[in-house]
Amino acid sequence: MRVFFGSIALALTMGVGAWPLDAARAADSFSPATSSFATSRLAARSEIVPAGAVPAAFTGYSAYEDAAVPETQSYWPVLYSTLVPGMGELTMGYEKRGIALMAAEIVAWSGYYVNHNDGLDERDAYEAFADEHWDFDKWIDDHPATCVLPGATLEDVEACGRASSGSGAWPGYIPYVSKEEDKQHYYENIGKYDWYISGWADWDPAQNPYAHQTDLRTEYRAMRAESNNSLDDATAYLWLSVAARAFSIAETAILVHNRRGDGGGGQVSPVSLRARPRGYSGGEVALEVRFK
Repeated sequence: MRVFFGSIALALTMGVGAWPLDAARAADSFSPATSSFATSRLAARSEIVPAGAVPAAFTGYSAYEDAAVPETQSYWPVLYSTLVPGMGELTMGYEKRGIALMAAEIVAWSGYYVNHNDGLDERDAYEAFADEHWDFDKWIDDHPATCVLPGATLEDVEACGRASSGSGAWPGYIPYVSKEEDKQHYYENIGKYDWYISGWADWDPAQNPYAHQTDLRTEYRAMRAESNNSLDDATAYLWLSVAARAFSIAETAILVHNRRGDGGGGQVSPVSLRARPRGYSGGEVALEVRFK
């Protein structure tokens, strides 16, 4: 935070590098468009509000403006930004901002659907793999814990696990959860915990009864990790959409406030938001609060 020219500036940097908070570099690089779209809106407003009908004290313009817009702006753009990030800015003539935020929304949802669908497909694949290569009866019959005797039942294995938990060659006892009880934990447990290793088809107690890994188990865990990574990526894209929407709502509210001259007597709002791109991979945002 720095104080300069009677202002306080806070900066949030997205990407690499920092942004020196000086008045020259805090300039807004996304000025409102002077396109035919914005011009037509101005012409329409001039017909609705004849010249001289609005007192001079209420016809001030925001520092954000490059085009003169009467201070009759409604708060509808905030609702538009709530529905679609960037839509509010676009309707107010800030075409570069609006298009950038709408593009971010498209990228976010496209990334979400692609990664989410990939994650579900990969989940189906590893579940089918486990159903083929992990067997409940083999897990009990070949269980390496010394307290599991031949002919043991699930209850015997559970009792052995509770008694030997945290000690011996097979620590980390985890209670068995069937697929019908909790599908997610069933597929997680059989690959994650050594307690279930004897259920894999390539686990041979005669060769190495204390082996804590098999080729099938290794492959299965890699398949689960790939699915989880895809689903995590989908969640990250969803957060990108949330961030773009929150930014658009806040920015549009400030722009509307500035246009309406809510600071009193046509004065500019004491709060303003500055933004500029920084290469192709990031951007910078500054929130400026003015005070006397």
